[in-house]
Amino acid sequence: MAQAYKSEYSPEDVLEKLFQRGLLNTDGTSPYIQKIIEDNIEKQANQFFWQEHFTIDGAEVPIDPSRPRQAPAYTVNSLVKRVTPMADAHSPLSETNQMDNETFESRSGTIPQYAKGLYETSLTKGEYLSRLREMGITDNDVVSQFIRGAWDLVKSHNYRLSNMAAQVLSKGGAYSNSGSKGISGVSHNFSSYILPENFKKAGLLAWTDADCDIPQQMRKIEQDFRAATGYEAPMEWDLPHDFVVSVMLNNAAVKKEIQRYINTYGTGNTTIVYSATGALPEASYATWQQLVEYSRSDLNIISPIRIVKESQRFQDLTTISTVKGWQSGVAVLRPLGFAGKVFHSKVADVMLLEKEANKTIDFSIGSIQGGLFYLVNKVVPNGLYKSYHTDLYGRFLPVLTEFTHHIVVDTTTAD
Repeated sequence: MAQAYKSEYSPEDVLEKLFQRGLLNTDGTSPYIQKIIEDNIEKQANQFFWQEHFTIDGAEVPIDPSRPRQAPAYTVNSLVKRVTPMADAHSPLSETNQMDNETFESRSGTIPQYAKGLYETSLTKGEYLSRLREMGITDNDVVSQFIRGAWDLVKSHNYRLSNMAAQVLSKGGAYSNSGSKGISGVSHNFSSYILPENFKKAGLLAWTDADCDIPQQMRKIEQDFRAATGYEAPMEWDLPHDFVVSVMLNNAAVKKEIQRYINTYGTGNTTIVYSATGALPEASYATWQQLVEYSRSDLNIISPIRIVKESQRFQDLTTISTVKGWQSGVAVLRPLGFAGKVFHSKVADVMLLEKEANKTIDFSIGSIQGGLFYLVNKVVPNGLYKSYHTDLYGRFLPVLTEFTHHIVVDTTTAD
């Protein structure tokens, strides 16, 4: 990830500073480790799927220190806009007819916790340093070794958050880790909370049907929603990459729309002949990039398309597998821009460590990505000797903030 981090301290001093309590910043973090995080990790942490769709809520959700095992709760409100009719004919000096008031829909839930760690079991600090050197790590690279490990932990949490985000987007707020619990086996299950009427079927035909006019059915879904709700703001379609390539780019009506776009703004006489085997030159068949460009042009009959690309790996006791959070066969129509916020809170393990840590334990704490994650270095007893632990904790949940205008379309089932 980065070049070697040149430390002004000896390897022994570096280990002391990485793991000792020492002086603290006002937020409880350790100055030495926090500077390493800010200089080497923060600048890298802007490349994950969830960040395309969610922002971080600015304030931590409070945690009850008397009930550290109890998950903190959040509440989110979404505006239900009124339908705006034309003004009524009016008799002078008579009462006016009133429009409906705008209302709010509220949703509440709890925020789950996640963690991942690294550790070294060592007889002494000297053995720990010897082990690093056996791995080819020189004195000046001790901090770089720590940075690489910390960065892997940060990626691990961002991958989990991306999986959660994809599920929340494609399942109307629902999330489950039943297929990716990991080694701990802890289960988290949350129900959908968009309006029931916002779960839609494909339309006249399933989108996988060769005779389906996908653009027109997409257009009708959006037009019907706007007519029913009076919603006038820009919207977007979120479509998974695999579905676009295997279904939409093979659809005659989609190819016709892309051809119309190319004839107007492209190479003029290009004819799209899609080859499922990819045997033809790339320029001769429709691409997802062309579909996106069409959707964002003045020729479109649908709202702009955003391509969804995401996958993660999870590990249980015996295997490492690849999973995707996005619900198969689902397309999402939602307000343009960010879909919601990531609610987060202080982690009970960190809070108690700061206040109630055993005096035999030395530790240092760093905050990452605006307090979304907490990095904890610990030196803990291991029988007569010590273990060196680096753990990353996070309590977070992506939440749809405009859930009254979030539509989940089952493209595989016709009306």
